[in-house]
Order: sequence, then C-alpha cells, then structure tokens
Amino acid sequence: MRKFYTMKEVAGEISEKRPDILEAMAEDELQYRIAQMIISTRNQRKWSQEMLAKHAGLTQAQVSRLECAQVGHIHTVVKAFNALGLKMEILQA
Repeated sequence: MRKFYTMKEVAGEISEKRPDILEAMAEDELQYRIAQMIISTRNQRKWSQEMLAKHAGLTQAQVSRLECAQVGHIHTVVKAFNALGLKMEILQA
C-alpha cells in the first residue's frame, strides 16, 4: 500500500533536502497571487481572456501570460487591474 504524505510532511522534507525550492517558491509568490486575482476577478465577471484583453488594451497572449504568473512589465499588470477594477497597493516593508 502506498503512503500518503500531508502537506506538512512534504514541506518538512523540502526544507531539509531542497531549501532552494522554498526560496524559489517565495520569490514567485507575488506573481502567483497576481495571477490568481486576475483569474478570479475575470471569471466573476464572466469575461474571456479576449474580453479582458480588449478592455485592458492588451493582447489575449499577454493576458494568458499574466494568468500563468509570467509577469513581465508592471504596466501590463496595471492595465489588467484597471480593466478589472482592481487596486494594487505597494507597501513599504
């Protein structure tokens, strides 16, 4: 019978054996949070990627890349957020 691992067990193994993976995940977290916000808001509006692209002045390919957490230029994110009525706040650490 196969053993199933909890997320806590997996995280423990990763932190012990591959801390570089956790560092990479932390670096990418903001991009994934941006992508999730765009996807969820677009879906709430029942918009396709093409519709969001039209409203934001972007291409459908740019929207697709944003939703895959491939954030290139901040201007692209701002255009998508503006079209969706989202607000981005930058806080000092």
